[in-house]
Amino acid sequence: MGYSSKGRKPIERASKIAHVEIIKNPDVQAYIDQCILPSAPDPQSLAGLLTDLSEVDVSEVSAVIAIDGGYTETFVQEEYPSASIAFFTFGPLLFQLDDLRALDTKRFIAPEDLRKLKQIERYTLVLPTKGIRHGSQPSLAATIRRAVYDFFVKERGSESEQLITSLKWFLFRRWKRQPDDSLEERVEHCPYGCGQSPITFSYADPTLKDCPRCRQAVYLTDTFRLHERVDEEMGGSGIAAYVMTMLEQLVLVHLIYSILEMKPALLRNILIIKDGPLAFFGLVAPLYRPMRELVEYLLSQPGGPTGPTLRLAGLEKSGAFVEHAAAIQDRMRPGSFFVVGDGYIRKHIVPGDASSTYGQNTYYGQKVFFRAQEGAMYVATVPGLEYKSEPKASDLPHLHEILTLIGELRCSMYDNALVPVALANKLVSLSDFPSQRILTTFARQAVKP
Repeated sequence: MGYSSKGRKPIERASKIAHVEIIKNPDVQAYIDQCILPSAPDPQSLAGLLTDLSEVDVSEVSAVIAIDGGYTETFVQEEYPSASIAFFTFGPLLFQLDDLRALDTKRFIAPEDLRKLKQIERYTLVLPTKGIRHGSQPSLAATIRRAVYDFFVKERGSESEQLITSLKWFLFRRWKRQPDDSLEERVEHCPYGCGQSPITFSYADPTLKDCPRCRQAVYLTDTFRLHERVDEEMGGSGIAAYVMTMLEQLVLVHLIYSILEMKPALLRNILIIKDGPLAFFGLVAPLYRPMRELVEYLLSQPGGPTGPTLRLAGLEKSGAFVEHAAAIQDRMRPGSFFVVGDGYIRKHIVPGDASSTYGQNTYYGQKVFFRAQEGAMYVATVPGLEYKSEPKASDLPHLHEILTLIGELRCSMYDNALVPVALANKLVSLSDFPSQRILTTFARQAVKP
Protein backbone atom coordinates (compact mmCIF):
# COMPACT_ATOMS: atom_id res chain seq x y z
CA MET A 1 0.00 0.00 0.00
CA GLY A 2 1.35 3.39 -0.97
CA TYR A 3 1.13 6.56 1.11
CA SER A 4 -1.84 8.79 0.41
CA SER A 5 -1.77 12.56 0.49
CA LYS A 6 -3.79 14.96 2.61
CA GLY A 7 -1.93 18.15 1.75
CA ARG A 8 0.54 19.52 -0.78
CA LYS A 9 2.82 16.50 -0.84
CA PRO A 10 2.27 13.95 -3.63
CA ILE A 11 0.89 10.45 -3.17
CA GLU A 12 3.35 7.54 -3.28
CA ARG A 13 3.02 5.98 -6.74
CA ALA A 14 3.45 2.27 -7.43
CA SER A 15 6.59 0.89 -9.05
CA LYS A 16 6.48 0.49 -12.85
CA ILE A 17 8.96 -2.42 -13.00
CA ALA A 18 8.14 -4.58 -9.94
CA HIS A 19 6.16 -6.98 -12.17
CA VAL A 20 9.42 -8.19 -13.73
CA GLU A 21 10.44 -9.93 -10.50
CA ILE A 22 7.09 -11.71 -10.35
CA ILE A 23 7.32 -12.96 -13.95
CA LYS A 24 10.89 -14.20 -13.48
CA ASN A 25 10.20 -15.92 -10.17
CA PRO A 26 10.57 -19.71 -10.74
CA ASP A 27 8.03 -20.50 -7.98
CA VAL A 28 5.41 -18.35 -9.71
CA GLN A 29 6.18 -19.97 -13.09
CA ALA A 30 5.95 -23.48 -11.62
CA TYR A 31 2.65 -22.72 -9.92
CA ILE A 32 1.09 -21.21 -13.05
CA ASP A 33 2.15 -24.27 -15.05
CA GLN A 34 0.13 -26.51 -12.73
CA CYS A 35 -3.11 -24.51 -13.01
CA ILE A 36 -6.04 -25.96 -14.98
CA LEU A 37 -8.71 -24.02 -16.85
CA PRO A 38 -12.16 -25.41 -17.68
CA SER A 39 -12.42 -26.42 -21.33
CA ALA A 40 -15.32 -25.91 -23.71
CA PRO A 41 -17.09 -29.13 -24.75
CA ASP A 42 -16.64 -30.27 -28.34
CA PRO A 43 -19.84 -30.15 -30.45
CA GLN A 44 -20.03 -33.94 -30.80
CA SER A 45 -19.95 -34.69 -27.08
CA LEU A 46 -22.43 -31.90 -26.37
CA ALA A 47 -24.87 -33.23 -28.98
CA GLY A 48 -24.88 -36.59 -27.17
CA LEU A 49 -26.14 -34.91 -23.99
CA LEU A 50 -29.13 -33.15 -25.52
CA THR A 51 -32.75 -34.25 -25.14
CA ASP A 52 -35.62 -32.79 -27.13
CA LEU A 53 -38.43 -31.32 -25.08
CA SER A 54 -41.52 -33.51 -25.30
CA GLU A 55 -45.01 -32.20 -25.95
CA VAL A 56 -46.76 -32.41 -22.60
CA ASP A 57 -50.08 -31.32 -21.16
CA VAL A 58 -49.57 -28.29 -18.91
CA SER A 59 -53.25 -27.58 -18.35
CA GLU A 60 -53.01 -28.63 -14.69
CA VAL A 61 -50.94 -25.52 -13.99
CA SER A 62 -53.17 -22.46 -13.83
CA ALA A 63 -51.08 -19.97 -11.86
CA VAL A 64 -47.48 -18.80 -11.54
CA ILE A 65 -45.77 -17.45 -8.44
CA ALA A 66 -42.46 -15.64 -8.92
CA ILE A 67 -40.25 -14.76 -5.96
CA ASP A 68 -37.66 -12.01 -6.19
CA GLY A 69 -36.15 -9.31 -4.04
CA GLY A 70 -33.61 -6.58 -3.77
CA TYR A 71 -31.70 -4.61 -1.19
CA THR A 72 -29.66 -1.48 -0.98
CA GLU A 73 -27.19 -0.37 1.66
CA THR A 74 -26.83 3.32 2.30
CA PHE A 75 -24.69 5.53 4.51
CA VAL A 76 -26.51 7.27 7.30
CA GLN A 77 -23.26 9.04 8.11
CA GLU A 78 -20.21 8.98 5.84
CA GLU A 79 -17.82 10.95 8.03
CA TYR A 80 -16.29 9.43 11.17
CA PRO A 81 -17.81 7.52 12.82
CA SER A 82 -19.38 6.10 9.65
CA ALA A 83 -22.74 4.36 9.91
CA SER A 84 -24.83 2.45 7.39
CA ILE A 85 -28.18 0.73 7.12
CA ALA A 86 -29.65 -1.77 4.62
CA PHE A 87 -33.18 -1.81 3.24
CA PHE A 88 -34.59 -5.10 1.92
CA THR A 89 -37.75 -5.53 -0.11
CA PHE A 90 -38.94 -8.79 -1.62
CA GLY A 91 -41.96 -10.97 -2.05
CA PRO A 92 -44.01 -13.35 -4.18
CA LEU A 93 -45.87 -12.19 -7.27
CA LEU A 94 -48.95 -14.19 -8.32
CA PHE A 95 -50.81 -14.20 -11.61
CA GLN A 96 -53.12 -16.51 -13.53
CA LEU A 97 -51.75 -18.00 -16.74
CA ASP A 98 -55.07 -17.29 -18.48
CA ASP A 99 -54.62 -13.56 -17.81
CA LEU A 100 -51.19 -13.63 -19.45
CA ARG A 101 -52.39 -15.69 -22.40
CA ALA A 102 -55.30 -13.33 -22.90
CA LEU A 103 -52.87 -10.49 -23.64
CA ASP A 104 -51.82 -12.25 -26.86
CA THR A 105 -55.34 -11.85 -28.23
CA LYS A 106 -55.64 -8.14 -27.47
CA ARG A 107 -54.84 -5.46 -30.01
CA PHE A 108 -54.17 -2.95 -27.26
CA ILE A 109 -53.18 -3.69 -23.67
CA ALA A 110 -54.97 -1.54 -21.10
CA PRO A 111 -53.51 -0.69 -17.66
CA GLU A 112 -56.16 -2.82 -15.96
CA ASP A 113 -54.96 -5.83 -17.98
CA LEU A 114 -51.43 -5.45 -16.62
CA ARG A 115 -52.75 -4.82 -13.11
CA LYS A 116 -53.92 -8.44 -13.02
CA LEU A 117 -50.30 -9.53 -13.44
CA LYS A 118 -48.94 -7.37 -10.61
CA GLN A 119 -50.48 -8.92 -7.52
CA ILE A 120 -47.48 -8.96 -5.22
CA GLU A 121 -47.18 -9.26 -1.45
CA ARG A 122 -44.28 -7.12 -0.31
CA TYR A 123 -42.04 -7.89 2.65
CA THR A 124 -39.75 -5.18 4.00
CA LEU A 125 -36.83 -5.45 6.40
CA VAL A 126 -34.56 -2.72 7.76
CA LEU A 127 -31.19 -3.93 9.01
CA PRO A 128 -28.48 -1.68 10.51
CA THR A 129 -25.11 -2.81 9.16
CA LYS A 130 -22.54 -0.50 10.76
CA GLY A 131 -22.21 2.02 13.55
CA ILE A 132 -25.88 1.84 14.61
CA ARG A 133 -27.72 0.04 17.35
CA HIS A 134 -31.36 -0.03 18.34
CA GLY A 135 -32.15 1.84 21.54
CA SER A 136 -33.27 -1.36 23.27
CA GLN A 137 -30.20 -3.40 22.28
CA PRO A 138 -26.66 -3.34 23.70
CA SER A 139 -24.75 -3.74 20.41
CA LEU A 140 -24.90 -3.87 16.61
CA ALA A 141 -24.93 -7.70 16.62
CA ALA A 142 -27.81 -7.75 19.10
CA THR A 143 -29.65 -5.16 16.99
CA ILE A 144 -29.34 -7.30 13.85
CA ARG A 145 -30.42 -10.44 15.69
CA ARG A 146 -33.48 -8.73 17.11
CA ALA A 147 -34.42 -7.16 13.76
CA VAL A 148 -34.37 -10.56 12.05
CA TYR A 149 -36.39 -12.15 14.84
CA ASP A 150 -38.96 -9.33 14.84
CA PHE A 151 -39.35 -9.73 11.08
CA PHE A 152 -40.32 -13.37 11.55
CA VAL A 153 -42.73 -12.82 14.45
CA LYS A 154 -44.48 -9.81 12.88
CA GLU A 155 -48.18 -10.49 12.25
CA ARG A 156 -49.26 -9.97 8.64
CA GLY A 157 -52.53 -9.94 6.74
CA SER A 158 -56.09 -10.42 7.89
CA GLU A 159 -55.20 -13.81 9.37
CA SER A 160 -52.32 -12.37 11.45
CA GLU A 161 -49.90 -14.88 9.92
CA GLN A 162 -46.35 -15.08 11.21
CA LEU A 163 -43.34 -16.32 9.28
CA ILE A 164 -42.03 -17.84 12.50
CA THR A 165 -44.86 -20.42 12.33
CA SER A 166 -43.80 -21.70 8.93
CA LEU A 167 -40.13 -21.49 9.98
CA LYS A 168 -40.76 -23.87 12.90
CA TRP A 169 -42.77 -26.16 10.61
CA PHE A 170 -39.80 -26.14 8.21
CA LEU A 171 -36.93 -26.58 10.65
CA PHE A 172 -38.62 -29.35 12.62
CA ARG A 173 -39.98 -31.20 9.55
CA ARG A 174 -43.61 -31.03 10.66
CA TRP A 175 -44.84 -31.99 7.19
CA LYS A 176 -44.02 -35.61 7.93
CA ARG A 177 -46.87 -37.93 8.88
CA GLN A 178 -45.03 -38.88 12.05
CA PRO A 179 -42.87 -35.88 13.02
CA ASP A 180 -39.82 -36.55 15.15
CA ASP A 181 -40.29 -34.60 18.39
CA SER A 182 -36.67 -35.23 19.34
CA LEU A 183 -35.36 -32.95 16.55
CA GLU A 184 -33.39 -29.99 17.85
CA GLU A 185 -31.97 -26.80 16.41
CA ARG A 186 -28.77 -25.60 18.08
CA VAL A 187 -27.21 -22.24 18.74
CA GLU A 188 -23.67 -23.50 19.26
CA HIS A 189 -22.55 -20.62 21.48
CA CYS A 190 -24.40 -17.92 23.38
CA PRO A 191 -24.49 -14.86 21.08
CA TYR A 192 -23.46 -12.66 24.02
CA GLY A 193 -20.19 -14.54 24.54
CA CYS A 194 -20.87 -15.75 28.06
CA GLY A 195 -19.47 -19.20 27.23
CA GLN A 196 -22.73 -21.16 27.37
CA SER A 197 -22.95 -23.83 24.67
CA PRO A 198 -25.01 -25.16 23.12
CA ILE A 199 -28.48 -23.63 23.47
CA THR A 200 -31.10 -25.90 21.90
CA PHE A 201 -34.62 -25.40 20.58
CA SER A 202 -37.24 -28.07 20.03
CA TYR A 203 -40.60 -27.75 18.31
CA ALA A 204 -42.43 -27.45 21.65
CA ASP A 205 -40.12 -24.70 22.93
CA PRO A 206 -40.91 -20.99 22.62
CA THR A 207 -38.99 -19.21 19.87
CA LEU A 208 -37.37 -16.91 22.43
CA LYS A 209 -35.67 -18.20 25.55
CA ASP A 210 -33.11 -16.94 28.03
CA CYS A 211 -29.53 -18.15 28.01
CA PRO A 212 -29.11 -20.41 31.09
CA ARG A 213 -25.93 -18.60 32.09
CA CYS A 214 -26.23 -14.87 31.27
CA ARG A 215 -30.05 -14.75 31.13
CA GLN A 216 -29.97 -12.75 27.87
CA ALA A 217 -32.52 -13.38 25.11
CA VAL A 218 -31.70 -16.07 22.53
CA TYR A 219 -33.92 -16.50 19.47
CA LEU A 220 -34.72 -19.45 17.23
CA THR A 221 -33.51 -17.29 14.33
CA ASP A 222 -30.05 -17.24 15.94
CA THR A 223 -29.64 -20.73 14.45
CA PHE A 224 -29.01 -18.88 11.14
CA ARG A 225 -25.67 -17.83 12.70
CA LEU A 226 -25.76 -14.41 11.03
CA HIS A 227 -24.42 -12.75 14.17
CA GLU A 228 -21.17 -14.71 13.80
CA ARG A 229 -20.23 -12.50 10.82
CA VAL A 230 -20.99 -9.21 12.55
CA ASP A 231 -18.01 -7.24 13.82
CA GLU A 232 -18.80 -4.30 16.08
CA GLU A 233 -16.02 -2.23 14.48
CA MET A 234 -16.14 -3.36 10.83
CA GLY A 235 -19.90 -3.85 10.73
CA GLY A 236 -22.14 -6.52 9.25
CA SER A 237 -22.37 -5.59 5.55
CA GLY A 238 -21.08 -9.04 4.63
CA ILE A 239 -24.31 -10.74 5.72
CA ALA A 240 -26.63 -8.68 3.49
CA ALA A 241 -26.48 -11.03 0.48
CA TYR A 242 -26.99 -14.08 2.73
CA VAL A 243 -30.01 -12.43 4.35
CA MET A 244 -31.53 -11.62 0.96
CA THR A 245 -31.26 -15.12 -0.54
CA MET A 246 -32.30 -16.76 2.74
CA LEU A 247 -35.43 -14.66 3.17
CA GLU A 248 -36.52 -15.15 -0.45
CA GLN A 249 -36.43 -18.90 0.05
CA LEU A 250 -38.07 -18.85 3.47
CA VAL A 251 -40.92 -16.88 1.91
CA LEU A 252 -41.11 -19.77 -0.58
CA VAL A 253 -41.36 -22.14 2.40
CA HIS A 254 -44.11 -19.97 3.88
CA LEU A 255 -46.07 -20.17 0.61
CA ILE A 256 -45.79 -23.95 0.53
CA TYR A 257 -46.79 -24.19 4.20
CA SER A 258 -49.81 -21.90 3.71
CA ILE A 259 -51.04 -23.84 0.68
CA LEU A 260 -50.66 -27.19 2.43
CA GLU A 261 -52.56 -25.87 5.44
CA MET A 262 -55.34 -24.40 3.30
CA LYS A 263 -55.79 -26.90 0.44
CA PRO A 264 -52.89 -29.27 -0.31
CA ALA A 265 -54.10 -30.23 -3.80
CA LEU A 266 -53.90 -26.57 -4.85
CA LEU A 267 -50.12 -26.90 -5.01
CA ARG A 268 -50.59 -29.02 -8.15
CA ASN A 269 -51.96 -25.99 -10.00
CA ILE A 270 -49.01 -23.67 -9.35
CA LEU A 271 -45.62 -23.20 -10.96
CA ILE A 272 -43.20 -21.44 -8.59
CA ILE A 273 -40.24 -19.59 -10.08
CA LYS A 274 -37.47 -18.21 -7.90
CA ASP A 275 -34.96 -15.67 -9.13
CA GLY A 276 -31.56 -17.31 -8.67
CA PRO A 277 -30.46 -20.89 -8.03
CA LEU A 278 -32.19 -23.22 -5.58
CA ALA A 279 -29.44 -23.16 -2.99
CA PHE A 280 -28.38 -21.69 0.34
CA PHE A 281 -24.86 -20.28 0.59
CA GLY A 282 -22.44 -19.20 3.29
CA LEU A 283 -23.61 -19.05 6.89
CA VAL A 284 -27.15 -20.18 6.07
CA ALA A 285 -26.03 -23.09 3.85
CA PRO A 286 -27.19 -25.74 6.41
CA LEU A 287 -30.78 -24.81 5.55
CA TYR A 288 -30.37 -26.87 2.38
CA ARG A 289 -30.97 -30.01 4.47
CA PRO A 290 -34.60 -29.38 5.52
CA MET A 291 -35.28 -27.78 2.14
CA ARG A 292 -34.02 -30.81 0.25
CA GLU A 293 -36.11 -33.08 2.48
CA LEU A 294 -39.21 -30.92 1.90
CA VAL A 295 -38.96 -30.85 -1.92
CA GLU A 296 -38.21 -34.58 -2.07
CA TYR A 297 -41.23 -35.26 0.13
CA LEU A 298 -43.54 -33.18 -2.07
CA LEU A 299 -42.20 -34.70 -5.29
CA SER A 300 -43.01 -38.16 -3.95
CA GLN A 301 -46.70 -37.08 -4.21
CA PRO A 302 -47.67 -37.96 -0.63
CA GLY A 303 -51.39 -37.66 -1.41
CA GLY A 304 -51.31 -39.70 -4.59
CA PRO A 305 -52.13 -38.35 -8.07
CA THR A 306 -54.64 -35.87 -6.65
CA GLY A 307 -52.52 -34.78 -3.69
CA PRO A 308 -49.85 -32.07 -3.49
CA THR A 309 -46.77 -32.03 -5.67
CA LEU A 310 -44.18 -29.40 -6.49
CA ARG A 311 -43.34 -27.61 -9.73
CA LEU A 312 -40.44 -25.34 -8.84
CA ALA A 313 -37.55 -23.80 -10.77
CA GLY A 314 -34.77 -21.37 -9.96
CA LEU A 315 -33.72 -19.16 -12.89
CA GLU A 316 -30.23 -17.67 -12.98
CA LYS A 317 -29.33 -14.35 -14.60
CA SER A 318 -25.58 -14.24 -14.03
CA GLY A 319 -22.60 -16.31 -12.94
CA ALA A 320 -20.39 -19.05 -14.34
CA PHE A 321 -23.28 -21.25 -15.47
CA VAL A 322 -24.97 -18.40 -17.35
CA GLU A 323 -21.68 -17.50 -19.05
CA HIS A 324 -21.16 -21.11 -20.08
CA ALA A 325 -24.74 -21.38 -21.35
CA ALA A 326 -24.17 -18.34 -23.56
CA ALA A 327 -21.03 -19.97 -24.97
CA ILE A 328 -22.82 -23.19 -26.00
CA GLN A 329 -26.16 -21.63 -26.96
CA ASP A 330 -25.53 -21.85 -30.72
CA ARG A 331 -24.62 -25.53 -30.40
CA MET A 332 -27.95 -26.46 -28.82
CA ARG A 333 -30.91 -26.91 -31.10
CA PRO A 334 -34.08 -24.99 -30.19
CA GLY A 335 -36.40 -27.00 -27.98
CA SER A 336 -33.61 -29.07 -26.42
CA PHE A 337 -32.15 -29.33 -22.93
CA PHE A 338 -29.76 -31.34 -20.85
CA VAL A 339 -29.45 -32.00 -17.14
CA VAL A 340 -25.94 -31.01 -16.08
CA GLY A 341 -23.99 -33.64 -14.16
CA ASP A 342 -21.03 -33.26 -11.85
CA GLY A 343 -18.51 -34.53 -14.41
CA TYR A 344 -19.57 -31.87 -16.92
CA ILE A 345 -19.54 -29.12 -14.28
CA ARG A 346 -16.06 -29.99 -13.06
CA LYS A 347 -14.60 -30.27 -16.55
CA HIS A 348 -16.27 -27.37 -18.32
CA ILE A 349 -17.62 -24.84 -15.78
CA VAL A 350 -16.23 -24.98 -12.24
CA PRO A 351 -12.77 -26.63 -12.11
CA GLY A 352 -12.51 -29.41 -9.56
CA ASP A 353 -12.04 -33.11 -9.01
CA ALA A 354 -14.54 -35.82 -8.23
CA SER A 355 -13.82 -35.94 -4.48
CA SER A 356 -17.14 -34.21 -3.77
CA THR A 357 -20.30 -33.56 -5.75
CA TYR A 358 -20.81 -29.97 -6.81
CA GLY A 359 -23.51 -28.35 -4.67
CA GLN A 360 -23.80 -31.34 -2.34
CA ASN A 361 -23.87 -29.08 0.73
CA THR A 362 -25.70 -26.07 -0.73
CA TYR A 363 -28.15 -27.01 -3.52
CA TYR A 364 -31.59 -28.60 -3.39
CA GLY A 365 -32.03 -28.77 -7.15
CA GLN A 366 -30.14 -29.93 -10.25
CA LYS A 367 -28.79 -27.65 -12.98
CA VAL A 368 -30.53 -27.75 -16.36
CA PHE A 369 -29.53 -25.95 -19.58
CA PHE A 370 -32.55 -25.27 -21.77
CA ARG A 371 -32.84 -23.60 -25.16
CA ALA A 372 -36.43 -22.64 -25.88
CA GLN A 373 -38.07 -22.95 -29.29
CA GLU A 374 -37.64 -19.27 -30.08
CA GLY A 375 -33.92 -19.51 -29.23
CA ALA A 376 -33.65 -18.03 -25.72
CA MET A 377 -31.24 -19.81 -23.38
CA TYR A 378 -32.06 -20.52 -19.74
CA VAL A 379 -30.13 -21.89 -16.79
CA ALA A 380 -32.64 -23.48 -14.43
CA THR A 381 -32.34 -25.35 -11.15
CA VAL A 382 -35.05 -28.00 -10.78
CA PRO A 383 -35.46 -30.24 -7.69
CA GLY A 384 -35.53 -34.00 -8.01
CA LEU A 385 -36.48 -37.01 -5.95
CA GLU A 386 -32.87 -37.23 -4.79
CA TYR A 387 -29.80 -35.02 -5.18
CA LYS A 388 -27.44 -36.91 -7.51
CA SER A 389 -23.98 -36.31 -8.92
CA GLU A 390 -25.06 -37.46 -12.41
CA PRO A 391 -28.81 -36.88 -12.63
CA LYS A 392 -30.97 -37.82 -15.58
CA ALA A 393 -34.12 -36.13 -16.86
CA SER A 394 -36.18 -38.98 -15.41
CA ASP A 395 -34.89 -38.08 -11.93
CA LEU A 396 -36.65 -34.69 -12.10
CA PRO A 397 -40.46 -35.02 -11.95
CA HIS A 398 -42.43 -32.48 -14.03
CA LEU A 399 -39.25 -31.39 -15.86
CA HIS A 400 -40.84 -31.30 -19.31
CA GLU A 401 -43.86 -29.37 -17.97
CA ILE A 402 -41.65 -26.85 -16.18
CA LEU A 403 -39.47 -26.21 -19.24
CA THR A 404 -42.52 -25.95 -21.51
CA LEU A 405 -43.99 -23.28 -19.24
CA ILE A 406 -40.66 -21.45 -19.01
CA GLY A 407 -40.63 -21.26 -22.80
CA GLU A 408 -44.18 -19.90 -22.78
CA LEU A 409 -43.37 -17.26 -20.16
CA ARG A 410 -40.62 -15.62 -22.23
CA CYS A 411 -40.20 -11.86 -22.02
CA SER A 412 -38.78 -10.05 -25.07
CA MET A 413 -37.78 -6.93 -23.14
CA TYR A 414 -34.49 -8.46 -21.94
CA ASP A 415 -32.17 -11.26 -23.00
CA ASN A 416 -33.39 -14.69 -21.87
CA ALA A 417 -35.97 -13.13 -19.53
CA LEU A 418 -39.27 -14.42 -18.16
CA VAL A 419 -42.40 -12.33 -17.65
CA PRO A 420 -42.99 -13.23 -13.96
CA VAL A 421 -39.36 -12.67 -12.96
CA ALA A 422 -39.17 -9.38 -14.87
CA LEU A 423 -42.42 -8.17 -13.29
CA ALA A 424 -41.38 -9.21 -9.78
CA ASN A 425 -38.02 -7.52 -10.20
CA LYS A 426 -39.65 -4.30 -11.37
CA LEU A 427 -41.91 -4.27 -8.33
CA VAL A 428 -39.32 -4.99 -5.63
CA SER A 429 -35.86 -4.03 -6.94
CA LEU A 430 -34.15 -0.92 -5.57
CA SER A 431 -32.21 1.18 -8.08
CA ASP A 432 -29.02 3.13 -7.40
CA PHE A 433 -30.86 6.19 -8.64
CA PRO A 434 -33.24 7.44 -7.43
CA SER A 435 -34.15 4.73 -4.86
CA GLN A 436 -30.81 4.64 -3.05
CA ARG A 437 -30.51 8.43 -2.86
CA ILE A 438 -34.05 8.80 -1.60
CA LEU A 439 -33.51 6.07 1.02
CA THR A 440 -30.23 7.75 2.03
CA THR A 441 -32.01 11.04 2.61
CA PHE A 442 -34.79 9.27 4.50
CA ALA A 443 -32.33 7.36 6.72
CA ARG A 444 -30.29 10.47 7.54
CA GLN A 445 -33.39 12.38 8.57
CA ALA A 446 -34.88 9.49 10.53
CA VAL A 447 -31.82 8.20 12.42
CA LYS A 448 -30.71 10.67 15.04
CA PRO A 449 -27.33 10.63 16.88
